[in-house]
Amino acid sequence: MKFDEFHCHKWAILLRERKQKIEFALNAINHEDFETAKKLILEVFHGGPLKEKSFDPGMFGSLLYHMAMVTKMAAESKIILETFKMDYAKISSELESFYEDFLSDVKHLTEGILKTGTPFAKIPVNAFLYDEEKVKLLKRLTGKLSEVEKMLEERNTKAAVEIQSLFQEWALKIVEMRLRQEYETIKGFLTACAAAEKFGLNHLKEHIKLKQEEFGKHTVRAALEVSLKVGMKRDQLDKLMLSDHYIERKMDIKKFAGVMRFLNCPIFGSQKYLTAKMKANPAVASLFCRYFCFAHAKAMLNMVIPFPFDLTQPKTIAKEGVCEFNLKMACSKTETHSIKPEFLPLVISWNITSECNLKCSHCYINASNKTPLSMLSTEEAENLIDQIAEISRPLLILSGGEPLLRQDIFEIIRYSKEKGFKIGLGSNGTLICEETVQKLKKVGVDTVSISLDSVSPEKHDEFRGVKGSWEKAVNAIKVLGKSGILTQVNTTVTRQNYNEIGEILALAEELGAENFHLFFLVPTGRGVKIETVTPEAYEEMIQQTLKKMSKCKLNVKFSCAPQFMRIAQQTGMQIRHVQAGMRGCIAGSYYCRIYPTGDVTPCPYMPIKLGNIRDKPFKEIWFNSQVFKDLRDPEKLKGKCGICEYKYMCGGCRARAYGLTSNFIDFCGDLHEPTELKGDYLAEEPWCIYKPKLKEGGKELNKAYSLCF
Repeated sequence: MKFDEFHCHKWAILLRERKQKIEFALNAINHEDFETAKKLILEVFHGGPLKEKSFDPGMFGSLLYHMAMVTKMAAESKIILETFKMDYAKISSELESFYEDFLSDVKHLTEGILKTGTPFAKIPVNAFLYDEEKVKLLKRLTGKLSEVEKMLEERNTKAAVEIQSLFQEWALKIVEMRLRQEYETIKGFLTACAAAEKFGLNHLKEHIKLKQEEFGKHTVRAALEVSLKVGMKRDQLDKLMLSDHYIERKMDIKKFAGVMRFLNCPIFGSQKYLTAKMKANPAVASLFCRYFCFAHAKAMLNMVIPFPFDLTQPKTIAKEGVCEFNLKMACSKTETHSIKPEFLPLVISWNITSECNLKCSHCYINASNKTPLSMLSTEEAENLIDQIAEISRPLLILSGGEPLLRQDIFEIIRYSKEKGFKIGLGSNGTLICEETVQKLKKVGVDTVSISLDSVSPEKHDEFRGVKGSWEKAVNAIKVLGKSGILTQVNTTVTRQNYNEIGEILALAEELGAENFHLFFLVPTGRGVKIETVTPEAYEEMIQQTLKKMSKCKLNVKFSCAPQFMRIAQQTGMQIRHVQAGMRGCIAGSYYCRIYPTGDVTPCPYMPIKLGNIRDKPFKEIWFNSQVFKDLRDPEKLKGKCGICEYKYMCGGCRARAYGLTSNFIDFCGDLHEPTELKGDYLAEEPWCIYKPKLKEGGKELNKAYSLCF
């Protein structure tokens, strides 16, 4: 082996493991054990369970990853060639020689994996891959895979022949992309060495620094666009890195900090080999780690993590033998002293107005078409943003009413982005057109949510109280999807639409949304008059939706349904990112709501007035409110929630507990407005049908549940 196997050839190790699983699957088919065969084929092509430091993303994931890496490495060499007007011909002979060295490794490593005599790609001088080519290839291969999976479902023994053929075709494409990737890696490094020799290392460094942010965004955006078109979810993309990397990663939600360590690197492995052969300056390889790879990692994490964060790189593999990225969330840009509490707001929902052009029957804020007289002014709104920024940089969700009815909405968004917040906009979609979308993009909106409650225009319009609202909402989702803004569909589950959730989910996917958010009704606002689903149906809905999540292209999330954490744990589902490491109900711990008048409440459905930012700083309310302190302590939960072994993971819906102990019906007229404490927010969750096991050890089980990213 010429190139280091640990650094450069994990792709081959994975192919070897998959080939063995294929042989086991063929043997299972021979014995008519189609269930085992289906399980193995699923793992080979779609990926297996997450393991320590390693993960097999499957043939699909590996091919997608190596396609993305071809684009990334080609972009690196292009930047250097164009910036320094380098003559490509001067490095062509060395490029050919080093590429042949790598190719000899590939031929050796694929013995026993690919058929004898398999032709390998010639030096891919014209290595650029258009997105259309990638999508076409992936769709063709996944189409063949679907045919094989159908044959297995039908218990057709002829599937064995098709499986062998498909594996060979897929493996050859992975090898081809790995070769293209390596060709671009070698070209980029040789070009950088030539530029450093001619113009000086510092000059090269300064130009790479200038281009790094643009480079990171471009390469990740290219990978995302292809991935979404072929059905890979946004929040799964970071797993693809494990096609070529061994990675340690951990998130400590109590410290709002995480670490990701790359223990190997095919880029560094290649550059290490070239550096030794050429007796080149090792500092050139360090530039790729420090700037190009850092920019790519930051852009990738920004794409999959919904909260603002800071990223540092204290170690690089070129110097310390490991690339280490330290991530810190919720860090304030303006606080003069260090804040180290256990809880900080990661998400804040701000009803910036109660004015609305619809008449939704379930509205928790009891919105109307009248402009509220006492809502925060533009100056007060900016002051609130400043107050929040003193302790955190959250995902700030601007909702209403209808937030686009507020005249200064774009100014508020712009100001929030200047403070480093991520911005979500919750809208009914009726005011969103192409012009509005362009304005939203210009001010930096990160995601927009559109409410859609039925596949039937008539049912949606009846629910929303205005004819034509369905058509406008659907058009808004289409326009947003085409714009590149992350688009989410919000659906409130009621008895009226309970049986069509699957159809709504399919429609959202068809319209181009990426996220699908199910809201389970809480009896507040006008929602007290709605006949809801039963607790039993509620549990069944969560179970059925969780089953669909793995097959659905959309990222499915739940609100006011903390039981999904417990159900996911019971069924062995892996819950990642924001839905892991925190309780299912995060009201008061990592989340709160701001009312149009400046009142702070634990969540939109728990209208307990904890203070007003006109009278008291947000920081003081967040840290000193007794209600917030209670909500952060699972030991204070009452009833069966208090003795449940899942209380650290679930916690029950505190708003539903509060609502059904408050006799809301008696004062429905003022229900939407934040009031003094009237119910018991620590009472047991009234819609949970689970019976605690009442055994010791539940606390340890739940505390061990930690966030990964």
